[in-house]
Amino acid sequence: MLNTHGLHMGGIKKASKETVNWDARSCGYVELFYNKKMGFVWAVTQISIGQNSWTRYDDPDVIKIMNTTKHMTMQEIADAIAERMEEEYD
Repeated sequence: MLNTHGLHMGGIKKASKETVNWDARSCGYVELFYNKKMGFVWAVTQISIGQNSWTRYDDPDVIKIMNTTKHMTMQEIADAIAERMEEEYD
């Protein structure tokens, strides 16, 4: 059973499927985001040497969780969101 740490996490299954194991030479990675107000998580795929491309949202409810170059399970994403939310409110 998925532990969402008491948070709503719509879209987490799709976000997990969008994370993949990127070869280091591919310069690919995935950015994970979470909308605190809507309780929704999503992924944005990037291809950039040195991870120098990124997505920016001018919405205070949207927080970046992390960049990843590996596949992440739904639980790993849920744990990362919970950890990031703790940082937001500490």
